[in-house]
Formats: sequence, C-alpha cells, structure tokens
Amino acid sequence: MSPMSEEYWFNQLKINGAGYPDRVDDIKRILVNARGYVFEKPVNEHVIVLFSGGMDSTVLVDMVLKQWKCKVILLYIRRDARNQVYEEEAVDFFSAYYVKKYPGQVIETVKLDIQIPCRVNREYLDKNRQHVMGLPMRNAIMWANAVTQAVYLCEKYNTTIRTVLVGSLRDDSDSPESGYLSVLSMCLHACVCLGTWNFQVNAPLMDNSFVVGGMFKKDLVKYCKQEGIPIEKTRSCFLEKRDPCGDCLACKKRAAAFAEAK
Repeated sequence: MSPMSEEYWFNQLKINGAGYPDRVDDIKRILVNARGYVFEKPVNEHVIVLFSGGMDSTVLVDMVLKQWKCKVILLYIRRDARNQVYEEEAVDFFSAYYVKKYPGQVIETVKLDIQIPCRVNREYLDKNRQHVMGLPMRNAIMWANAVTQAVYLCEKYNTTIRTVLVGSLRDDSDSPESGYLSVLSMCLHACVCLGTWNFQVNAPLMDNSFVVGGMFKKDLVKYCKQEGIPIEKTRSCFLEKRDPCGDCLACKKRAAAFAEAK
C-alpha cells in the first residue's frame, strides 16, 4: 500500500474529530456519575508527574509544587529516542533544581527503560501519517506506565497515590495523541482496569486547574520569566544534537512561543 498524503491524514482528523466536544462530555459524564467529579486538585497529596525535561512538563512541575504543595514523584521514560541523552540531562538538571527550590516536596525521580514505540515493523509506518497523527499510541503507552508506577509506589511510600499528571497544553487540545479526549480516555481506562473510581489522569495546564481557559506554550515562556526558571535548560529538539536544530517541529513550536510571548 502506497503512503497516503498528509492532506489525506488531515482530512481523516477532520472527519473523525467531528463531535469531539460531545465525546469529551460523555466521558466527563461517566466520571461524574461514578465518583461525583471529573478532577480533584490533589492538594498536599503524593502525585506522579510524567517529566521529559521539556518546557511543558518543567512548568507543570513548578506549578504543582508551588500551588498545590504536592509531594511529587518525577517519572522519566527512556524511550530510546534520538534526543535521549540531552533530554535526560534536562531531567537531571531540573530534578536537582526543584529539590533545592522546594525542599522536601520532590520525593524521587524514577527512570524507566521502555522503547516507545517498539521498533519491530516500524519501517512500515506511513511517514505522512506520523507527521500528522504522531507515533501510534506513544503518549498512551507512557501514561499507562505512569499509572502502573502510581500503584506500585503506594506501597513504597505507605500512602495513596491516585493522580498522574501530564504536560499537555491548550495548543494540544484536539490532538489525537495529546488532547483532552485522550487524557480523559486514559483516566477512564485506568479507573476501569484498576477497579477503582478514585484514580485520575489529568493535564492541568490544559483545563482550568491553574488558569481559566488553560495555558498555551507562549504562556509558559512568560511564566518561566516571571518565576526565574532557567528555560534555556529545558530540551525540546527531537534530534541527537546538543545544539537545537531549529528545524524540527518541536523547535519550530518553541520558537513560535517565544515570538508570541515577546
């Protein structure tokens, strides 16, 4: 089968995205009926934050520590990505940075070695599909592993860990890979598979948890400047180069955010 054009995949997004808000509302309705809420702010609780060393998750960690006074377990997944060395450098830098900035609140940095996506048969992936849709199930696999760690680590810390937080933004709202429907779907999936309805997966930079209407990437640039967070230490570039390439999608989104934030 010959590769489909990017236009084809964008059209598929449009077709399958019809009714997106209704599907979000459907899952919200299930959660509210089952437990009375969609998301409860985990103030003063132990939480897991999926951490990549990028700007999005770096700001998320700061806001969770500062505003909710959480006990945070940072989770980094070594996915065998091209930029892993430099991504992990950013993770290590900010892990130490937040340990110092918020004494007693950063409990641990957990690192998992999981190849995502699995390379078997990857040569058959339609590259145009990847450009539009992302890598198949990439985020869902990471989120599911974060849920697993939440269950395991309850015993280690003799507490309830019911919350996994991810760094999706308003820019990602209708993304099939990172959007709000994907996040809520994982939340529902976790509740069903764990047999408990108090578990929550959420993207607080995307909803109204911190800022009404959520936050865009340009807002993260402003936040870092206001809070004195060394944004230059975050890692966005996808490539295996120490200096960002400036041409990959991540670099372009980052440059656009800086330009918008002025």
